[in-house]
Amino acid sequence: MTSIRFLAVPALALSAMLVGCNDSQKAAQADLLNQNEELEKQLAEKNDKLNAIGEQLARAQQQTTELQQQLEACNQRTASGPSNETVAVVDAKDFQGIEGVEATVQGDDIHLTIANSLLFDSGKTTLKDSARKSLDKVSSAIKEKYGDREIIVVGYTDSDPIRRSSFASNYHLGFERAYSVRGYLDRKGVNGSHMGLMSFGPDRPEGSKEKSRRVEVIVTGNTAPTGAMAESPRNEPEAASKSTARTATKKSSSSTSSVRKASTGRTTTTTTKK
Repeated sequence: MTSIRFLAVPALALSAMLVGCNDSQKAAQADLLNQNEELEKQLAEKNDKLNAIGEQLARAQQQTTELQQQLEACNQRTASGPSNETVAVVDAKDFQGIEGVEATVQGDDIHLTIANSLLFDSGKTTLKDSARKSLDKVSSAIKEKYGDREIIVVGYTDSDPIRRSSFASNYHLGFERAYSVRGYLDRKGVNGSHMGLMSFGPDRPEGSKEKSRRVEVIVTGNTAPTGAMAESPRNEPEAASKSTARTATKKSSSSTSSVRKASTGRTTTTTTKK
């Protein structure tokens, strides 16, 4: 019996050692699995970064291609010489500070809104002396900075009926007022062949009757065609009397009726006022 007990002791020790070995292997395997998972995460993150860099590179290459195309197109336009493309106008400071003139930028155009009280007496188309100083400054700025631009002079009125006047409608009155302003600018050196005329009459009112009665000089972003013949001013340089102005209006009504219809888009003869 004593010898059997001595033999049992080494067997128990061996079993304990085997159990300890299995635990160590399991721990090592678990550690390796954790390390593997961490490495896989790091690899996935790096792959994501590489993909993002690849997308950025593709976008940069696309932008480079587009810029090269734009540069080539610009070089072609430069080589072909000047054109009549629209030139952007971004500042109206050249017309600021002129009495009775409000300068605003609308798109590529400069709109110069001139108050009717500065330009004309009620129901009249003859420029007042007080308007000349302001129009002189307008013409100087146009000649200095915008002499090659197309210009549109537009007449507006309020909707009050015309009670004592030879004008058939508001559109005729608005046209004649725009015509007077154009004629004055023409005499001051603004190229007449660059200036067109329009009349909206009462169709585009402002906040009050006084603001509705106005003339706009629109300096467009378009370059006027080259080679246009400058025409002689048609308006008399000095203010005409009341009777002279009415006679001139009656005489010119037949010759300018087609122009008025084209510029206003109106053929009505309804008697309405400035």
